[in-house]
Amino acid sequence: MDIKIKNIIEDLQFDLYSRNADGIFLKKRHVLRDKGQYSDRPTVWQEETESPKRQIPYNKILLGTFIFFILALCFAFLRFFGGLNTVSGNNIDILVSGPVSIGGGEELPLDILVKNNNNINLQTVDLRIEFPIGTRQSGDVQTELKRYSEVLGDISIGKSAERIVKAVLFGQENTQQVVKVTVEYRVAGSNAIFSKEKDYNVLISSSPVNILVLGPTEVNSNQPVNFTANVTSNSITTVKNLILKIDYPFGFTLDNSTPKSVSSDGSVFNLGDLEPGAKRVIKISGVSQGQDGEQRVFKFTVGTESTTNDNTIDVPLSIYTSTLSLKKPSLGVSVVIDQSSDQIVSASGDKRINGQISWQNNLTDKIENASIKIQLKGNILNKDSVSVDRGFYNSIDNSITFDKNNYPDLATINPGDMGNMGFYFSLYSPDSKSNISFSNSELNMIISAVGDIAGSNGSVQGTLFSDTRTIKELSNLKILSRSLHTIGAFENSGPVPPQVENETTYTIVWTATDSFNNISGAKVTAVLPPYVKWTGYILPSTEKINYDANSGQVIWDIGDMQSGLGTNSQAREVSFQVSITPSLSQVDQELNLINEVTISGIDVFSGQRVGGVKPPTTTNIVSDPIYSQSVGKVVR
Repeated sequence: MDIKIKNIIEDLQFDLYSRNADGIFLKKRHVLRDKGQYSDRPTVWQEETESPKRQIPYNKILLGTFIFFILALCFAFLRFFGGLNTVSGNNIDILVSGPVSIGGGEELPLDILVKNNNNINLQTVDLRIEFPIGTRQSGDVQTELKRYSEVLGDISIGKSAERIVKAVLFGQENTQQVVKVTVEYRVAGSNAIFSKEKDYNVLISSSPVNILVLGPTEVNSNQPVNFTANVTSNSITTVKNLILKIDYPFGFTLDNSTPKSVSSDGSVFNLGDLEPGAKRVIKISGVSQGQDGEQRVFKFTVGTESTTNDNTIDVPLSIYTSTLSLKKPSLGVSVVIDQSSDQIVSASGDKRINGQISWQNNLTDKIENASIKIQLKGNILNKDSVSVDRGFYNSIDNSITFDKNNYPDLATINPGDMGNMGFYFSLYSPDSKSNISFSNSELNMIISAVGDIAGSNGSVQGTLFSDTRTIKELSNLKILSRSLHTIGAFENSGPVPPQVENETTYTIVWTATDSFNNISGAKVTAVLPPYVKWTGYILPSTEKINYDANSGQVIWDIGDMQSGLGTNSQAREVSFQVSITPSLSQVDQELNLINEVTISGIDVFSGQRVGGVKPPTTTNIVSDPIYSQSVGKVVR
């Protein structure tokens, strides 16, 4: 064998049995082929040996992974939604049996069945029921029932638990109430809490109370209007803690009510407990203002009072609305008292009160033989003070009348015609009439107009206008300020008359009186002149009196004062001491010990601020026993 060929064979054997046989063989094959050796070998063999011996099938692996994912997803879907899951709320039945409608205040019995259709047991099953607002406990309607809960325990596969729950429902007639039933449960091997809910609807077919409101459907603007609300029990049991809430429309002013309202705005009335067949009656009266053709809606609501918020309805049981249409009166009459058109005005005693009446024919037909009358009612009227312009005052019945006899324009009033007239009077005060009870005193005025309306069918006589006004007399709150030296609460010193460059002390006495009506927040204020010193002595010490050295202001905070203070009972009084040291520039002068004194407070009856001002208190001690004509002037 040729040596060259022998070496080639040996190399091939080495490469064939080497650990890197594949790589070396492939490398050698390419080298031999590049040198043109073994060119007679089959082409097929060459193509097979050119590609790698082990190629990774990535596309097949990706396809297999995708198929596995789809299969797992399908399995999960079947497991959780196809009934193969361990537990499902769809496999729990909540069956609620009860009446579809009941009367308000009647007992509602509910038969609740919870059934387990799962393939595993339900553990620690809880039943929870949420009732609508206003529900009460069965057998104790005074106790509110918001929620009910009970532990049903474990419910085995295919088993069920049943409970009967009773409650008393309240609500407005023909309203749907919703009872929410919730079941909470656990399963073995899990700490999670699962739940399922179901709503049960029941209709309130009748209200435990009925309300009927009687009142007008049409009224003239600024005319009195009256409503009567009748609340009747329709329940077989006592309905507890009822209140009536009235929503007044814009433009309505409440004058009075029976019984009195328990709220400051006069809208809430306490009805208390209403026994079967019992009835409550509430009457209100007032005035509604507005333009011709406008409507006013009054809303009356009866319900149980909230246990947390006073004067608030917790559960409405019955609602009634009343619509009032406003129209212009046939003869429009405007009444103004002391430049005020309000229904209620306030005035001081002995003060001249000016009344003005303006009228206008609002009809398309003429009015004949018109008459306007004002009736004055109240013992505080000073009859001697009444005067009328072109009218007649009858002191027998305290009436003022304007008619064609003294006011010819009222004989025939054509459409659109207008006119005006005036009258005057005053009220008694305690200073002028001591035998009258002045506490919460008022004068009522009833204004009415009558006449014949001339139309195509002849004349029709009737009331053309009616209205009322009230004048509340203000309390006569007074302050008296005096200066003393030889008498009073303190021992004073210094010369009198006061001498230049010598100190003299004086006692200032303030006395506050209230003729009638209670007063709240009474206060007296004054300012000391710069040359007057505050010594700090005050009696009685219980009175709240303060001095501001920076401003020189003295404030006496009296607070509340009862009516008749100073007449029926002892007046409020306080004393304090001041001193002066006159200068040469003040010789022959009476010096102010304290400047103007002002008293003010709120008249509780009228709601108005009342009070007065007194002139400065001087060294001219007219209330002191040593008073003489020149006792107050400064001397050398």
